[in-house]
Amino acid sequence: MAQRGELRARDEREPRRSSVRVLRGGQVREREAPGGDLARYDRDLAPTRTPRPLLKQRDASDASSLSSSTLARAAAPAATSDASLPLVLPRPPLRYPHPAPPPSTSVPSRSSDMNPQAIEVWTNSFEITTLPTARYFHYDGIQPEVLIKRMNYQIIDRLQLDQAAIFHQRAAYDGRKNLFCTGEIQSGSFTVQLGRKPFTVVIKRVGVISPTDVHRLTRKRNPNDPNDNAMCLNLLQLIVRQAPNMRHNFPADARSFYIAHQAKDLRVGLSACRGIFQYTPGRLIDSMLAHLELSDVRALQNLPHAQHNQLRSFLKGVLIRVTLTKMRPRPISDLVANAGMQDFDKDGERWTVARHFQNKYNVQVRYPNIVGVRVGRSAIIPAEFCEVVPGQVYRKKLSPRTQADFLNFTKQKPEQRLDMIRAAVSGPTQLLDYATSDFMKDAGMKVNTSPMSIRGVLIPPPQIRYGNANEVIRFKSGAWNVLGKRFVQPATLRNWGVAVFDSHAQLPDVQAFISTLVGNLQRLEVVNRYPPILNGNQQNPVPTLENVGTAILNGPEKGRPEMVIVILPASAADCRREVKHWGDCQRKVSTQCVRSPKWKGANDQYCNNVALKINARLGGTNSVLDTEAAAFLQTCMVVGADVGHPGPGVTTRPSVTGLVASVDPMISKMTSFVNVQRPRQEIIADLEEMMRNALRDYYQYHRRLQVAENLRQQRPKPEDELPPPPPPKNIVFYRDGVSEGEFAQVAAMEIPMIKRAFATANIPPEHRPRLLFIVVGKRYVLLLFSSPQESDKSGNCPAGLLVDQHITNPNYPDFYLQSHAGILGTSRPSHYVILENETGLNPMQVQTLTFHLCHSYASATRSVSIPAPRACARMEFHCANGQALSDTASNVTGGEQEFDLEQWRRIFQESGLSRRMYFL
Repeated sequence: MAQRGELRARDEREPRRSSVRVLRGGQVREREAPGGDLARYDRDLAPTRTPRPLLKQRDASDASSLSSSTLARAAAPAATSDASLPLVLPRPPLRYPHPAPPPSTSVPSRSSDMNPQAIEVWTNSFEITTLPTARYFHYDGIQPEVLIKRMNYQIIDRLQLDQAAIFHQRAAYDGRKNLFCTGEIQSGSFTVQLGRKPFTVVIKRVGVISPTDVHRLTRKRNPNDPNDNAMCLNLLQLIVRQAPNMRHNFPADARSFYIAHQAKDLRVGLSACRGIFQYTPGRLIDSMLAHLELSDVRALQNLPHAQHNQLRSFLKGVLIRVTLTKMRPRPISDLVANAGMQDFDKDGERWTVARHFQNKYNVQVRYPNIVGVRVGRSAIIPAEFCEVVPGQVYRKKLSPRTQADFLNFTKQKPEQRLDMIRAAVSGPTQLLDYATSDFMKDAGMKVNTSPMSIRGVLIPPPQIRYGNANEVIRFKSGAWNVLGKRFVQPATLRNWGVAVFDSHAQLPDVQAFISTLVGNLQRLEVVNRYPPILNGNQQNPVPTLENVGTAILNGPEKGRPEMVIVILPASAADCRREVKHWGDCQRKVSTQCVRSPKWKGANDQYCNNVALKINARLGGTNSVLDTEAAAFLQTCMVVGADVGHPGPGVTTRPSVTGLVASVDPMISKMTSFVNVQRPRQEIIADLEEMMRNALRDYYQYHRRLQVAENLRQQRPKPEDELPPPPPPKNIVFYRDGVSEGEFAQVAAMEIPMIKRAFATANIPPEHRPRLLFIVVGKRYVLLLFSSPQESDKSGNCPAGLLVDQHITNPNYPDFYLQSHAGILGTSRPSHYVILENETGLNPMQVQTLTFHLCHSYASATRSVSIPAPRACARMEFHCANGQALSDTASNVTGGEQEFDLEQWRRIFQESGLSRRMYFL
């Protein structure tokens, strides 16, 4: 067996050798639901039967430690629970009959019985074959630093042209304060004339970066090293990026750029370039009409409140140019209804905006009653005199009606994308200028213009067991079929109903769908096969949902509603949001939404997938992993945590935290907690309380199992004589959404919060869980490509691809895992970084465990991209005005007021279904 602590910290091993590569592309409040019979029910979390035992533990052979080279990347509040549960585990501290055993390592190692398959893959990474050989002088204190970066760059560029005798070699500048040059520049003050305005630039030398300093990036960083590697990395990034960014007119320090070649018009005032959205340039009125899907300019008069807010959110901050003046482009600060008819004081009388434009510019405002824009604090400009400046990035969430068009545009097959990357680096266009950049030549730096080829390994998938005990699940491209499969623990569906909000749905079609669904729910115990069906208005769904609940209460079983099937039209985001808020937060009733046209003529495969969600939400278990990791997982808690942030620049809406944790030995039943915190705060402020509540639910679930097992004995003991169930021996914690620059902060703040939760949950020190803390990221620019012979049917790398060398981090144990099969476009692997490992699992065991957990998502019949679900993905369902949490919403606090966390905590409601996997 692997020894405990083998992977605790990378500094216990010899440092890895490495090459440098260029990559291209984070107060418990008890609240009862509103009154009525619907609110007085809390489904027991315990299963209806004792779980079947999983496979026995097998010994895992030793696996050698990772041997790989590394790289430096040079481019490219606590949720409440049901009132019936105590806040923490009972006091005094629990007494356990025996000490905790040594850590179990029954997760497969990389051994011959696994038959790992080696595979050659290519990446969108390019090796730096020669690091900079030149010495760089670092200058700081560039003034004035308050200007926008683009203006700063123009000033420094003009300075270098005017002072060519001083700048013998062209300097690299980051647009802020840092300037690097291979030649020494005398510190001093310089005057630069840009247009009619003079600027003073003060340059002060602050240091020297030698080739040795740059080479230090390839080695594991010593925390006691006084040298700052960050500035070396900034320099290296600037050397690589400066030439292509200048060529394509992007900021000097931009991490990516996109050109308008082969752009697609998304028809809502947006255009799509490869990898980015941007506002469509041209007349502002055209963008307004396109975004609201209107055809007549007069429709912009007297816009309904919802449309006005929608347009305001879309256009706020967009740069416009006024066609009547030479004024530089200005951002839109707000929209103004009846812009031409707005009046103001001028020369002692009231003037309208239309009269002002007629008098000053000799033009007539043709549409004085339509919406216009405000620029700055007070200037009102009619929309007909405004143009949208080209090249502006759109960073907000796309509306559902636009997503389909964009996804069609981005469906680029892997081989096509790899060919495009090759052409950008070494093709005739040389978009990235790696071979021609003066900055790279001055540095003595060279880059191999062929994509890196590296060795990967395919991890075999786990066995998945359904209720058909002896049947082996057959995988095909990372997926499997559940037709004819029985659930491991089927739930009972007694009290349910159907709400129809699709105005085109006909009753016979709905009845046919329900009949097919009931047929596929036969693996559950369906008591009522003819549920009530009620039609409703999607603009106001709550009254219909209440009526469905009443019909269920008055039905043959006369019980509290357990499930409502909701039939929606194809596009009904607002209706779905209200449905989920009603079920999740107000009435504690599980809801299952189906959309048109999928439900019409639905086949068994579709209904089977719906049945997966229904069974899990009712407390059943669909399937379990039948793997060598089963013995390890039986005494393990798997946790997933994330922070969801508002859109860029949004400061008046909160970030939402979420935590999901398993409570059963089969990792099939989850408890969840969500909360809000200050915007863009990455550290989970209430993580300690969330973990304590998760440990409480774990304890209570196992206590129920213990009591149930005791009652089956011939001579059951009194309940108060039963020993307390032990806490989990190990906690596998997957933390999503943390950037590389935040690893140290998360390790220093969140890991101690988790361990403090062990103490506040009254777990004795000798029984406290061993922690495996892994950061998982899905937004990395790295892509992996395999040969056509090795690819799946979508052309992507097969599911289970592991890469743990050559492109890894020198400071933390990490690996890349493409755990899901491709469907459309080019799949992206997830990046895993191990910040803490007390379990004794070796690297391959951690990697295999992670891949196998990607097969345990209750609502999927294929492996997914990350192993733990995210509760905060449903954050907008937790507010009565759910739209308030979306990026396209107007500010709930009104105007531009400061962020009020306490107000958001009053608005934000915890789910009453936190232990029923409502997040599926």
